[in-house]
Order: sequence, then structure tokens, then C-alpha cells
Amino acid sequence: MKCVTNKRCYDTRELAEEALIEHRTRHYHNDNSGPINVYECRDCGSYHFTSQGEVSDLIKQNKSKISANREANYWERKLR
Repeated sequence: MKCVTNKRCYDTRELAEEALIEHRTRHYHNDNSGPINVYECRDCGSYHFTSQGEVSDLIKQNKSKISANREANYWERKLR
């Protein structure tokens, strides 16, 4: 599906939240920068990332997992 916002579309909130955690794992962002939550788009009905508003509880709950996976990804890239 394509959205007029040109943002990546996710069919469900769960898929968007899973992708958000994966994104936070692969890319370094400060605590309140980068994508921090998901929302349902009024234009297309899909879910997108947002950098506005409150940090997702899912990010807060998985902060140590995100950090550990980020470090693992760093070393994996470095040792290739």
C-alpha cells in the first residue's frame, strides 16, 4: 500500500511496533529522537512511525533489549 505521506505502511499496530523496535535496534537515536512511537494514519488507515509525542511504552519496556541488540549489530558489522 502507498500513502500520500510517503511513509512506510504497516498493516497492523503490532507489525508497526515490531518494526519500530527493529529500527531502534539497527539505528542509534537518543532517547527522545528518531521514531519513538506509531500511529494510525488518517489518510491511508495504515500505521506509521512518528517522532512526535510520547515515547512508546514498548520502547521503554525493551530499552535493555534494544541496547544489547544494537551492540551485537555493531560488532557483527565491524567484524565482517
